[in-house]
Amino acid sequence: MFISVTSVAVSQVYPSAGTAWVITGQQQAATAPHLQQQFHSASAVSQWEDTHADISIGGHYSQYNAKNITQLGYMYSQKLDWQMGQKEQQLRHWITLKQQEYESLFLHFQNDTQFEIPNNKHGAHTPLYGIPEFVAIQQPSTLTRQGRIKPINMPIQQPLALKKNQSLYLFSSEKLMGLDITFNGQQLNSSSITISYATRDITTETLEYAWQPLLTQPLASTLNSRWNPPQRWPRVSISPQLSSQLSAQLNVKHARFYVLKIEINNPITGLTLTKLRLPSWYQFTEKSNQHYVTIPGWDPINDSNKDGYIDDSEYLQRLNNNASARLPYQARLIPLGRMWNEKSALCYVNLFSALNRTLLTDYLYQHWQQQGYQGAYNDSLYRVPNSTQFPTTTGGNILELQLPVRQAGKSYWQSLSAFNQHLQQTNPQAWIGANISDLNLFSQPDLQSLVAGFNFFVREDYIHPSLGLFQKRGLLQRWEHFLLSAQGKRSVLMAHMRKGGKVRWQGHSQVNWQYDQSTNLAIFYLLNNPRLDFYQQWNNSFYYSSKNTRADNYYQPGIPNNVAYQPTAMLRYNIGQPISAPDNYPPVDYVDKDNNMMATSVDTQLTVNNQTLAITPSHWFYFYRQASSVLPWQQPQPPTVAVIARRYQHGLILYYTDRNGSDKKFSEQAKVTLDLPGYYRRLNADGSLSERINKITLTGYQGIILIPEPSPS
Repeated sequence: MFISVTSVAVSQVYPSAGTAWVITGQQQAATAPHLQQQFHSASAVSQWEDTHADISIGGHYSQYNAKNITQLGYMYSQKLDWQMGQKEQQLRHWITLKQQEYESLFLHFQNDTQFEIPNNKHGAHTPLYGIPEFVAIQQPSTLTRQGRIKPINMPIQQPLALKKNQSLYLFSSEKLMGLDITFNGQQLNSSSITISYATRDITTETLEYAWQPLLTQPLASTLNSRWNPPQRWPRVSISPQLSSQLSAQLNVKHARFYVLKIEINNPITGLTLTKLRLPSWYQFTEKSNQHYVTIPGWDPINDSNKDGYIDDSEYLQRLNNNASARLPYQARLIPLGRMWNEKSALCYVNLFSALNRTLLTDYLYQHWQQQGYQGAYNDSLYRVPNSTQFPTTTGGNILELQLPVRQAGKSYWQSLSAFNQHLQQTNPQAWIGANISDLNLFSQPDLQSLVAGFNFFVREDYIHPSLGLFQKRGLLQRWEHFLLSAQGKRSVLMAHMRKGGKVRWQGHSQVNWQYDQSTNLAIFYLLNNPRLDFYQQWNNSFYYSSKNTRADNYYQPGIPNNVAYQPTAMLRYNIGQPISAPDNYPPVDYVDKDNNMMATSVDTQLTVNNQTLAITPSHWFYFYRQASSVLPWQQPQPPTVAVIARRYQHGLILYYTDRNGSDKKFSEQAKVTLDLPGYYRRLNADGSLSERINKITLTGYQGIILIPEPSPS
């Protein structure tokens, strides 16, 4: 299948900088008095966002049909959810049509695998920890009227009263082998329970029939009901009439589930249900205050009749006694304890299969076309099967790779890169990206394959208003950004207020915000590769939206976030394109992770990890520097304090910083006055220009934009 995504050329709103939004949504009318008329509704905010940035990543405009901006979605190609949503249902539908098993989309442990897990609630409200995906209860039916069906919140918080002629329905993405149920009431053994499975698609008419019993047993306060999954247990659809009443999860296209019906025969008065859980297929242990889990292994050689289930007879005669999973899904690679939250249940995808890569490509392009996206980015690139996600103590061999999971990271990143290259080949115009923050892909051999897999990168927290020279987050190691640009890679450079600056150290005031916003934009202009780089300014958090500002994240509440944070007035000023440095100013020296000099800002090649790569000259130069003192036999060292500069056709960028950055004392006490190479006007935060000057005084971690003036006659 090939689904075309029509590419929209990125038009640039501002003359000298590309701009981006990150995770728009939840727009609100402004409450700040001076903006209430302009931003009188959520739609007005969306309309402004649509015309004040070039691209929008990960967000949406639910109340406004964006016409100008290039919209990019999310993609997590390395994972599928255990609880099936739109993506999983579509893929399962396609793979069933190809007469392949859905389970072939996943990676599995071949042997029982134990690893340490953090003590948290990740996945606690999912089937991984015994919570059914979805449960509904039908009110008592009569001869003339069928009882209404409604959802039950899981896990059960309050005892649920059960009456005669009521039924419970449990929906599951996978076959189940049992239920653990707890009741409360008197003389329970006078009642019984029948658990059946659906054999046909479910409508309001078939709720009363088309069920096949799995078991009937007397009621007890605690029931641990178990059964062998029927070989011909079908996944069934739920009619739109029913699914719309129950859950959006049931109402997606091609949705099918394994469905159980639970009936209480002759229920006693006052009977209540207090717990309904799935039996766990994991083993949890604790040793020396450390928590461990064992994921059972799946080895096909144990499944002698090849029906996808290890029954009791097969279990006793296993050829691989170290593989104890009864069903393949129990052995999926799931990073328990290392997901997102209590509702997370991510399973790692087998990207080594050509069929899987094709199916995932087809899904993504179909989804993007439906949503109006021009591509997407992966916001969790580091989440791959490796020793960090699975710090194994026993087992760990991956069935599909025949490789220990601790050694699988590099191979998996290579397969992820191959998949993304396939996406790009399918449609070269699509944006295929990843959030790599300030990670240097070129300094880590395991990650170099990722460069080819993506054509744009999101650099979260890449800029902040106290950025230093050295260390892995220093300016002098940002040569990797110019390696990416030399390969035509786009970047979204995100500025935050987290790691120092006037706002962080002195609080939310208009003066502090304008100081830091101006500095962040100046740093962006140092890094900017026109038509490839896009700027986004944020606050001191990683929580993005189009909501209004608050007193704890801006100097004035009630302003739409992106309106407040983007230095719109400064961006409107045309400073042209970057050009080479003026004569007699030394180029800046780039350094490696050990702060050894490795190239300069005018070089066109750079060698890293024994590879010589093309690099875009940044044409940075030292406008001022204090040299490090070295002994005669030592290698020259970069400066301890410097003003890094870059020239544009109609502008000069200056940034005054120190060795390590984020030093409050340097911010408050450092000051340098410098002669300028001619007359300039300073670009102010409100877009105005200062008086003409030929000297400038900079304070610690200050970045400024200067506009050249003709010399007076």
